[in-house]
Amino acid sequence: MNKGRAGAFGPAAYSPGGSAGLHDQDGLRRSHALVSLAKHFETGPAMQVLDLGGLNQQNLDFVTGYGNRLYAQEIVLGYEAFFTPEERLRGEAAAEKIEAFLRECLPFSNGALGAVLVWDRLQFLFPAAAAALVTRLKRLMAPGALLLALFHPEHLSSTAPLACRAGPDGAIKATPKPPARPAEPFNARAIEKLFSGFSGVKFYMTRDSLQEVLIRR
Repeated sequence: MNKGRAGAFGPAAYSPGGSAGLHDQDGLRRSHALVSLAKHFETGPAMQVLDLGGLNQQNLDFVTGYGNRLYAQEIVLGYEAFFTPEERLRGEAAAEKIEAFLRECLPFSNGALGAVLVWDRLQFLFPAAAAALVTRLKRLMAPGALLLALFHPEHLSSTAPLACRAGPDGAIKATPKPPARPAEPFNARAIEKLFSGFSGVKFYMTRDSLQEVLIRR
């Protein structure tokens, strides 16, 4: 594999379109964020990678193909099992319960993670849980680690989480996993605020409805 380094990050950098050009036959979308993540894998020793979208063979092959270890879970299902329907409807829960949820779903020591695949999952947690998750991930990520997140358009009040599968040459196949669920809106400013404690946030303008973001610890 060719060696390379992920692109430079500013406090909030933006890259032009092209990251989501569709491959007509197979439904793959080009992802420059995933290309940067692959380069990140190439630059250093084996690392622990967390995938919060659940386990699938394509992502397992992608991550382990660089000599890394993958820990995968579907955090939305864990969230729905842990918090009551009333808590999710209210959009709040006791801080102690949120902390217990994070301890259960993130069994890692500080600085253990070299990369995190969050995909679109932050939008399916109530805001306090999403913010607490990001804060915890920052602590668990090693300096220079990368986090890849996707965000649905602001106008969608509900949508189905995406099953995201890494394909060849920096492509992602993203297909909805019904049923649809309530989705928290995020604009660019809200995303920057959510990740304000990180060293860099890079946005990729896409040709479809998803916003790609790559965050550096």
